Amino acid sequence: NTSGDLIYTCTDATEQGQYFWEAFPAGSGADHRTTYMFSYLDASEHRPSLEEMFEDYWRIMPAYQNVELEHLKVQRVLFGFFPTYRDSPLQPQWNRILQVGDASGI
Repeated sequence: NTSGDLIYTCTDATEQGQYFWEAFPAGSGADHRTTYMFSYLDASEHRPSLEEMFEDYWRIMPAYQNVELEHLKVQRVLFGFFPTYRDSPLQPQWNRILQVGDASGI
């Protein structure tokens, strides 16, 4: 458990979107690992719900990490979402600043 993944996918893109993964060793022990699943989606009603995405995490994660769920000792689960805007209501203070990255909405 000495390496990690950055923007890895093990599923195909569909109308619903595509999941991406990141994983890396955790500092709490040699065999501990932190794993993220994420996607870039709009808020259309035909997209999966947050609950469906959380269920997909547990369904797909064993194939991604090559481990059965029964063999895992889960220490912490954190689930959330980060809304973004194409025309953000939170504008920078100066017009010479360009917001970029996941939360920029660009």
